[in-house]
Amino acid sequence: MNDTRPFDEEMGSRTKLLNRTVACENQKFFVLFDEIGTAGRIDTSNYLVVAPKEVRHNFVTGVAVLPVCDGKIGLLRIYRHAIEGDSWEIPRGFVEKDESPIDSAMRELAEETGLSCESSLMKPLGFVTPDAGILAARVQVYAALRCAPGHAYEPAEFGHRQFCLLDSDEVRERVLSSEIQDPCTIVAYYRYSVLQTLGALC
Repeated sequence: MNDTRPFDEEMGSRTKLLNRTVACENQKFFVLFDEIGTAGRIDTSNYLVVAPKEVRHNFVTGVAVLPVCDGKIGLLRIYRHAIEGDSWEIPRGFVEKDESPIDSAMRELAEETGLSCESSLMKPLGFVTPDAGILAARVQVYAALRCAPGHAYEPAEFGHRQFCLLDSDEVRERVLSSEIQDPCTIVAYYRYSVLQTLGALC
């Protein structure tokens, strides 16, 4: 009998978590070492998994928001300690306890940029898995259409340096030149551009 299941589904059904050890944790994350096996054998005994503590359906743990103001795209310049340099990114953050993803998106937009957006204009752009090999997390991505100024921009967190509005062509050039490298930002901009071209956003 021929097995027509997709390869990843077949592998997923045979791969089992045999043991899990918490290596360390902080306020937001567990760092785990997993022992996993396939077809009755141990394949690895120290598979590294970083798991956020607040998790929604489908592994959604965070949100990212593409701000759109008068046709321009909002980007933050943030110093990222892990790469020892600045990164151009859209606002993003964790979904907090007892908070829906869309409420989290509206909160992050206001906190990090000073902009506001009506919930009816917060359009979902799908999901991003920032690093499926390590992070047990998905990010729900939104486009915040027709954003309005709420309060003046002030750096909201460690590393936040600047917020600016850029023409779509300039954002595209920064993506193509790798000045923008953040996966949530690239995916959100690409999906927004495609849906806008198709007339699927209003």
